Order: sequence, then structure tokens, then C-alpha cells
Amino acid sequence: MKKTLLCAALLLALGATLPAEAKKPKDQEFRHVVVTLVSGEQVEGYLHRGWHAEGSLLKRENYSFKIVPTPESKEPVKYTADEVASVEYTEKTESAPDGIRWESHPIAAPGLSDRNRTMRRMVCCDAANDRAALYWWKTWDVTTNAKGQTRRLITVYGIRFADDEIVYPFSLVNTVLLKEKKPGLKEFSKEWFKGPEGKQRKREAKEDATWMLRLYDDYLASQAQ
Repeated sequence: MKKTLLCAALLLALGATLPAEAKKPKDQEFRHVVVTLVSGEQVEGYLHRGWHAEGSLLKRENYSFKIVPTPESKEPVKYTADEVASVEYTEKTESAPDGIRWESHPIAAPGLSDRNRTMRRMVCCDAANDRAALYWWKTWDVTTNAKGQTRRLITVYGIRFADDEIVYPFSLVNTVLLKEKKPGLKEFSKEWFKGPEGKQRKREAKEDATWMLRLYDDYLASQAQ
């Protein structure tokens, strides 16, 4: 499981908002990406402005970004999550604070008037198997109290089932939102955390988000019985 370093991510986001010529070309490889469009066409270039939440105070977070064909280019091209299928960094290091592969998917965002509402955003693929995939992304958590408004950057984890395009934040897996698509999953997940094994699972879940893949695998096994 990759651990993201907030300070490093903030530095990267800040750098992605600066003109490409602010750094020497030899220092630009950490911005080198391959963009796969919805059509299947691939575009290679360097991030000029990222989609990441850290730099999205004035725009939709995890949605739009700009790339340039070369580090010294001054003509960025804008893309949105509606136009791309994925963005993959060419530097593939486990310690990469910004992830390696990002994909465009609708994220479940139920509202009062529409329980099935979704928002298409860029999310980082963290782990996957034939049955499901895990993703993470960052967002601003805003709270308001008597002293004013407080903004806090948080990391959200979600799961996408192999038979569904939508990414569901972990907090929605135990709700009625999946009652019809995954019958009994809500009840199964509650039982999964009970007993001696459940206590161990709770401890593991605090450090490793892949527990959700294991839970889902066990759920599928129970359905096959």
C-alpha cells in the first residue's frame, strides 16, 4: 500500500501550477505523463497544471488539467475527466507521492434529490484484482463554526466493482445505496468485523485500505455457497 506524503504532494501540486520553463528540462521527468483519451488515442507530455485537490482552490478538484508537449513549451492543452480514460506517470516509483496511474471514473455522490448522483473525477488506482479495484483521491473537507470556516485536506478511499463503473467511497459501502446491486453486502460487512477475526480486521483496516478487497472477496464467496 503506497503511503502518500502530504508535504511532498503539496510541493508537487504547487510546481504543477507553475510554467514549465520555471525548471530545467532535466528536472521535469516527474511531470512526464501519458494521457489515454476516451477514444483510445494516447497523448504524451508534461503536466503544466495538475488536477489535484491541493491546487484546486479556484477550480473543480480532480477534474481538469493541462499538459505541454515538451518541458520548455509555452502552449498548454487542457483536458478534463470527461475526455480522458487515464493518466499514467512515466516515472514508476513506489515512493511517488502523487501515485502512478490515475483513471477517470464517476464517483458516487448521493444527494437529497438524487440518491444515484455521480461526479466524474480523476482517481488514483491503488490496488486491483479481477473482482474489484481500489482508488484514492484527495479532497477539501470544509467545516464551519463560530470562529469561521476551516479547510482540511483529506484522503478518500473508494472501491469499484468489476461489474460496475462507479467508484464508491468506503463510507457508502455499508449504506442502502448498494442494496440492490450487492444484496446483503451491508449486513455481511457488519458481521465481518465481529468476533476475534473481526477485531484483527479492524486493526488492519486502520493501516491498509486493501482490507476492502478482502471483504469483498469473502462476500462473493458467501454468495456462491
